[in-house]
Amino acid sequence: MRYAVGFMSTQGDLLAHRQRRFTFKLFSAVLLLSSALALKAAAPTHIVLMHTNDIHGHLLPDNGNGGLAVIATIVKQQRPDLLLDAGDMFAGSLLADSFSGEPVIAAMNLMGYAMSVLGNHEFDFGPANVRARIQQAKFPILSANVKLAGGRLGATRIVKIKGVRFGLIGLSTEETPTSTHPKNVAGTTFAPAVQAVGMYWQQLKARSDFVVVVGHLSPAEELAVARAFPEIPLIVSGHSHAELKEPIREGSTAIVRTGTFGRFVGRIDMDFEGMRLTQMTSRLIEAKGVEPDRRVLETLRPWQAKVEQRMNEVLGEATAALPRWIDVMDSPLCNLITDAIREKAGSQIAITNTEGIRTDLPPGPITYGRVFEILPFENTLITVKLTGAQVRQSLSWLTVVSGLRVVYDTRRPANERLVSVMLADGSPLVDSAVYSVAANDFMLAGGDNYTELAKGSEIVDTGLRLRDVVSEYITKKRSIAPLVDGRIQILR
Repeated sequence: MRYAVGFMSTQGDLLAHRQRRFTFKLFSAVLLLSSALALKAAAPTHIVLMHTNDIHGHLLPDNGNGGLAVIATIVKQQRPDLLLDAGDMFAGSLLADSFSGEPVIAAMNLMGYAMSVLGNHEFDFGPANVRARIQQAKFPILSANVKLAGGRLGATRIVKIKGVRFGLIGLSTEETPTSTHPKNVAGTTFAPAVQAVGMYWQQLKARSDFVVVVGHLSPAEELAVARAFPEIPLIVSGHSHAELKEPIREGSTAIVRTGTFGRFVGRIDMDFEGMRLTQMTSRLIEAKGVEPDRRVLETLRPWQAKVEQRMNEVLGEATAALPRWIDVMDSPLCNLITDAIREKAGSQIAITNTEGIRTDLPPGPITYGRVFEILPFENTLITVKLTGAQVRQSLSWLTVVSGLRVVYDTRRPANERLVSVMLADGSPLVDSAVYSVAANDFMLAGGDNYTELAKGSEIVDTGLRLRDVVSEYITKKRSIAPLVDGRIQILR
């Protein structure tokens, strides 16, 4: 019996021991699981935002660099949570603009954009085309401060990423009516950017955890929005064409831009604890060193086939580079363009706006496609008779000229920078005399704030596009050498 009792006691002790071990293991497992859950809850939520702006129809790489097809590859490699564009998708290449921006939207549809905004050059093909491209896009094209002629336009969007609600609001520059042909925005109205944000601010804050302004805005407009709404943490912007290697910091707001023509794509890394941003860093990634995205190339091929022959047509040869800008004197490229305009018009003077000339002319063969990129807008050659006083008034801010010699002083106020002006032969410009002047229809309509041309007499629109005038001039000359003759001097 003692043996039996002793056996039962040993069995009981064993069962109790096993129960204690099980309880300890269960407790340990629960503790480990709780710790893991606590660590998981404490770990920051990492979100990657990528952004572009001012692609201007540059779909294909130039000498292997830049363009939306290359950016598509980089985006695929980086795998962002959110991809945004800050406008001016169109107006800049023969491939894009021959089809009014349709190939650009087709490429962007493949890339997974969450939204874009209307830049001023989205209007270059008229309001009907704006509506068509908005309808074509598989992503919203927004603008809170634009009331579109004959169509409705979204203002905001909420996107939830890893539990964080991103409130996106689109804005377009108030400069649009003077930076596209006025006929393209007839019936469309543009409210001040700050006013538009104010209209949506409360509801956007209530529905989101992190607000991003995506704006095609001038630098002054960017700062005005940041100062009026210091709670905005991020402005993804465009329009000025100046890439920001480091973001502009205005209070607690970061302003980012990628430049133009798809040379860079931006990446922003954000960490959140719960819904609160704890860290944000940004950088630019140069669009080079990778193959263009095959799906984008395949999508573009039908359009490309239609324009390739014209795009690659060689007009002449540049013996050296013709840059668009020189800091202290006139530009060889601008001189080429205004000389071509004056010769075609047979006028005493030619003037054109600097913003209409978009990129440099590299050395080597000059193709029609390159001339298109330099002069992508549908501006036509006009002739007009102006008095010397009206010519002088038209030159009150920096203007590209032929047949004149002018001096500007950039240290003076903007409307007082013209120091002197005379004809190319050195004779004075007489205020009361009448001169024949060649310009373009954009300036005639008041574009870039040129107002004197419309006050002239004997106005004729030739219907000849400036790029075709310049192409004809290059074809006639065949060999183009850089010309700097001191016609413009800039004092700094």
